[in-house]
Amino acid sequence: MGKQTPETIEYFNLLVRRIPKELLGDVMGDLAKRGLTEVLPELVTDVLSYKTRTQHDTKATDFLAAWVAEHPTFTQKDVTKLFKEQGRTSAAAYYALKTLNEQGAIKKLDDNGNFTRADVKHIGAPTKAKAAKTKKAKREIHDVDHRDFILGYARAHGGRCSAAKLRDYFTKHKRNPNSVGGALNSLVQHKKLKLLGEGEYLLLAKGGAKPPVKTAPPPKPNGNGAHVVTAPEVAANV
Repeated sequence: MGKQTPETIEYFNLLVRRIPKELLGDVMGDLAKRGLTEVLPELVTDVLSYKTRTQHDTKATDFLAAWVAEHPTFTQKDVTKLFKEQGRTSAAAYYALKTLNEQGAIKKLDDNGNFTRADVKHIGAPTKAKAAKTKKAKREIHDVDHRDFILGYARAHGGRCSAAKLRDYFTKHKRNPNSVGGALNSLVQHKKLKLLGEGEYLLLAKGGAKPPVKTAPPPKPNGNGAHVVTAPEVAANV
């Protein structure tokens, strides 16, 4: 008797990944028709993460308007650099420039990205020599920095200050008046000052503003609408 060959059965185990939910029913139905019912589906959920967008208390247009109030002429590169330093995007800088230009607050001088404030007359674009001179300017050193100096001024003037008066105040105390704009922007970003518009600012609690003084409420009226005043009792001599 010859040697018997063992009987063999061949089959596949097939793993199919990433079948969309809307197609699973059709696939399962087709497999069932073919007698393939031992199917173990597994639902996988992929969480898509998106880059979060930073929100700012001051809108890009208002932020740029406050800065422009201190800079008669500037370039598009100046604005994009400013926005990046303050944690804002280049797209926000372009949008703010476009908006202020359409509103007539600023004017575009040429196609090289040079701008000027709308109220400035006959001022040409910044020259490279002027820009180089600005870079070489020495940094001022004071015992009290410009921001704390401004906060002290605001506290002494009823919690209010303006860019124009601060420039005069800086000049009087031998500080560079051109530093006022940058210091004000920094204080607004750190929520120590609030921009009211037109170069006016309000001191906030974080900057040292005093809380309002509470006054005692007026006496309550009686039913006839008049105040009741009681006279002290006087002991009569008997």
